[in-house]
Amino acid sequence: MSIRLVVFDFDGVLIDFDPQLRSSYLERLTGKRGEDIHAATWGSEFERDAERGAYTTGDAYLAAFNERLGFELSRAQWIEARRAAMRLRPDMVEYARSLSERVPLALLTNNGALLREALPELVPEVCAVFTKNLHASYEFRARKPDVAVFTRLLKHCLVPAHQAVFIDDDRQFIQGAISAGMHGIHFQSLPTLRATLEPLLATGA
Repeated sequence: MSIRLVVFDFDGVLIDFDPQLRSSYLERLTGKRGEDIHAATWGSEFERDAERGAYTTGDAYLAAFNERLGFELSRAQWIEARRAAMRLRPDMVEYARSLSERVPLALLTNNGALLREALPELVPEVCAVFTKNLHASYEFRARKPDVAVFTRLLKHCLVPAHQAVFIDDDRQFIQGAISAGMHGIHFQSLPTLRATLEPLLATGA
């Protein structure tokens, strides 16, 4: 049967993401050490809980984030810290755009509500390609590589697992998708992605 859905990861696939740049931005803003910021927030169970749906809105996430940080970041400041660590991969976005003319696409990133809400501001180019099918793990109350996040995404998209492909730069996350019954492609570069994905699309695996 033909492939009916291609699912992309976000960080490390559609964009370059350097967490150290985010920490440096927040160091300058808050006067706190980057390692302390990381330990209190992204490096703790708080962030993994957020990725599993502990906070269902960006405002709820930000309030909890600020409590752990010990500093009142505004929503705009949090978003700017994220922006400082990101660089779009135009070739990947253009390839995704070309794919969208042949097969439905979805995005799945391990993230909480605030990042998902900020995507139109941060990456309008990505949003223009994936339109309404932009998803963060918190929506499905599970995070990669948990099989549940993939099965819930597929149910939402009304696509059987064997007709879906998942692309990620993390091998562990790929294994989770494969365990859910999907095709999995470990992302390394655009040429290797094309070489692996195009035969699947051509043969209707």
